[in-house]
Amino acid sequence: MVSSNSGSDLTELTENMKGILKVLADADGEALRGVEVRRRLREDYGIELSKRAMNGVIARTTRYPRHMVNIEWVDESDIDGNTRHVSHQLKPDYIDEVREQLQ
Repeated sequence: MVSSNSGSDLTELTENMKGILKVLADADGEALRGVEVRRRLREDYGIELSKRAMNGVIARTTRYPRHMVNIEWVDESDIDGNTRHVSHQLKPDYIDEVREQLQ
């Protein structure tokens, strides 16, 4: 199924990529830190990803549809200790597309 909105066939992505998009669609547009995305991947979809593995999945050199997701560093005041966190948020225009193609 190819969407007329983005031209993306999400069913051709890797299982890890699809899992991340499903977690973000399940969040209904809420921004989630990477640690929360990985927890939900494990609990809801049985996908285990380390921080490094998740970074590899969403890297610019992969087919991960970055245009569909806001990925931003969390505000410095919200960061625990020396750990830097990134938030992931599926853009509202793509929530239904992800659900239709991947659920």
